[in-house]
Amino acid sequence: MVNIRIVSLGGGRLSRGRTIAVAIAAVAVGGVFLALGIALLATLALVGTVVAAGMAIARLVRGRPSFPVRERPLDPSLEVFPESGDAAQRLEGPSDTR
Repeated sequence: MVNIRIVSLGGGRLSRGRTIAVAIAAVAVGGVFLALGIALLATLALVGTVVAAGMAIARLVRGRPSFPVRERPLDPSLEVFPESGDAAQRLEGPSDTR
């Protein structure tokens, strides 16, 4: 003979008051997590600002107020283009396929 037992945790269905209380608790816990996440992001932004300001002050103290300027202008004749030979076509495939 088969013996089947059903175990339930609680008194069956929740009453209307308990359901509302559980919903409010869930929203409150979500709000706490949201507030902690926003506080963490604000803290990271503040730390980044402090570090960047410290680096700027260190550059000023060392006598290097701005980032170095390029000593030579950009020259388009120095641009490197890919080869158009058979090796490049083998690697890339035919140009008409997309």
